Amino acid sequence: MILDNRYNYTAKALLSVSMLTVSRSLCQKNLQQSTTSHFVICSVRNRHRTWTYKRFLIQDKFDCRKPRYLKLQKCDFRTTQNLHVPPLIALLLRPVLRIGSLLMGRGMKRWWLRKSDTEKEEYKRWFGERSNIFLGCFGLYGLILALYYLTHLETDPLTKRSRFIMFNREQEKKLGKMVLEAHLEVHKADLVPHSHPAYKRLIRVIEKIFTANKDLKLMRDTQWTLTVVNTPLTNSYILPGGNIFISLDILKIIENDDQLGIVLAHEMAHSLLLHNLEILSGQLMWDFLIAVPILLIWALFPDMAAALIHMIGERIVTVMYNLPFSRGLENEADEVGLKLAAKACIDIREAVVFWATMRTLTEMHTLPTELPGWISTHPAHGDREKHLNATMTKALELRHDSGCAVLPAADPRDKFYKRSAKEQETYFKQRGII
Repeated sequence: MILDNRYNYTAKALLSVSMLTVSRSLCQKNLQQSTTSHFVICSVRNRHRTWTYKRFLIQDKFDCRKPRYLKLQKCDFRTTQNLHVPPLIALLLRPVLRIGSLLMGRGMKRWWLRKSDTEKEEYKRWFGERSNIFLGCFGLYGLILALYYLTHLETDPLTKRSRFIMFNREQEKKLGKMVLEAHLEVHKADLVPHSHPAYKRLIRVIEKIFTANKDLKLMRDTQWTLTVVNTPLTNSYILPGGNIFISLDILKIIENDDQLGIVLAHEMAHSLLLHNLEILSGQLMWDFLIAVPILLIWALFPDMAAALIHMIGERIVTVMYNLPFSRGLENEADEVGLKLAAKACIDIREAVVFWATMRTLTEMHTLPTELPGWISTHPAHGDREKHLNATMTKALELRHDSGCAVLPAADPRDKFYKRSAKEQETYFKQRGII
């Protein structure tokens, strides 16, 4: 995502998933009817309360051995002995755990206050005699969570990083279909017609990245879809299962197809790295971990004090863990996306120019002002610009090793940085950005 938080979008859209069971079955049937298609252009039409997809399939012009591909794709799916949680249950568990812990703690406190001094002394004595049992229960609870966490750690094939994910690939596909349907309903008034020229351009770049990276199993297994929306946000993001959403406004800022390839490769990297599933898994595990502390806070402190401690604790966890983790995933997607683009023979130097453009437009107040880095879900534009510049040498070597043509001698980064502030403003006006 460029400027907004895809995870908040996903959570909000899922609130309407239960209303879309009919469209889900229709979408699943349609997707199964064309297993050789890699890209789907999505649009919706409301007729008798039933949502359907108009699907325009892009034929695979590059893979001449489709039967073999289909056989490999079928054999790639395998069962696992791990206990995977259905995503919909996980989403329902999150508010249940938090609200349930709060209400239970508050109920225990009120129950205690109704007791007489004599009864309180009796309960204290009773608890003291069985304190080891209660401590053992808390220890067992923590041990179960630790074992579940350790048994669901896996190594990412692209980054070799260990990560915790409690969902399997089949569950990701089901979650992706549900979230896609919900997003299409949310954006039903903003969907751009499939005949729009942007679709042809976007599909061409996506197909280029896909073809160059078909050696990756996850790239082949993903059913990529594309939806273009006409919203005021300069934004792009990806939903679970390879469902790419992009706004028309961001195409005004993107200068050429190389920069477009950088943006799309970044979003595709998020999907290949299963970042949506990793975040949802981590959030649910955190909810299980803090359920007992929330219960104790609301049981031991007055309501006002408990609410204050609860709020401060949530903010500390967000600032100290959730936000840095989110920024780390963005940097990871930048690095992997740069490699995907390099293998597709894209001029990856344009990645630096794109983020330098975003930084400059923010400084000119053309784009919304960025939040301070420590309270943002995404790294600052300038930080991403520097980070990609630092990793450019290895990425250019990968591009060369992929058999790509030699890049033009004129470096687009030099061209951008040589412009003065006034020249930048004039240039952006000429392009219609300002």
